[in-house]
Amino acid sequence: MTDEAATVTAPAPAPPVEAAPVPAAEPPAAPPPEDVASLPEWTQKMIRELRTEAATNRTKATTAEATKTETMDAIAKALGLKGDDDPAAAAKTAAEERDAARKQAQDATTTLAVYRMAAKQGANPESLTDSRSFMRQLEAIDPADAEFAAKVETAIKTAVEANPSLKAPGAPVVAPARSGGPVGGGAAIPGQVTEDELKTMNPAQIEQAQKDGRLAAILGRQPED
Repeated sequence: MTDEAATVTAPAPAPPVEAAPVPAAEPPAAPPPEDVASLPEWTQKMIRELRTEAATNRTKATTAEATKTETMDAIAKALGLKGDDDPAAAAKTAAEERDAARKQAQDATTTLAVYRMAAKQGANPESLTDSRSFMRQLEAIDPADAEFAAKVETAIKTAVEANPSLKAPGAPVVAPARSGGPVGGGAAIPGQVTEDELKTMNPAQIEQAQKDGRLAAILGRQPED
């Protein structure tokens, strides 16, 4: 037997068999929601308590945050780091500050005018400015008025005539105007105080009139020229 006859041809290998695909497992179905009412009473009570506690905690947290915000805003406003959030309140505050500034400026202008005009009327400026009634009268005079100075001077003159204690120390005393003729029908001596005038004068005026020699006629002395 020849070598060629002895050779046996091997069979061809069989093709690989593909495995069948395994279907994916479906996710487990979600359990149906349970009705709280179907649970035991003790479980229902626990759920209610937990819900109440959670709601209370949320309320406390919200309140605490609001309080913290209000506190920080108040501190910032006090330090001038934050303005007023309310436009109406801010406008009101600005108007009040503006009016206060105008009032202060008017008071300062009026006080300065009193000091300037007091000497012309022989008045004590400190006594005038210390008089609340007098200063209240000047509030009606607008510093922007063209006759402001004249009106202040007139007010000073009127106040001094009504209250001689407002006169400056050493200022000449002007006797009040006398009505009628001199006592006894005699002629009034210029510059001398008559008896009628003397009755209307206060002690300070009388003392000043004596220093000025204006009581000579009443005292029976010859007035000095």
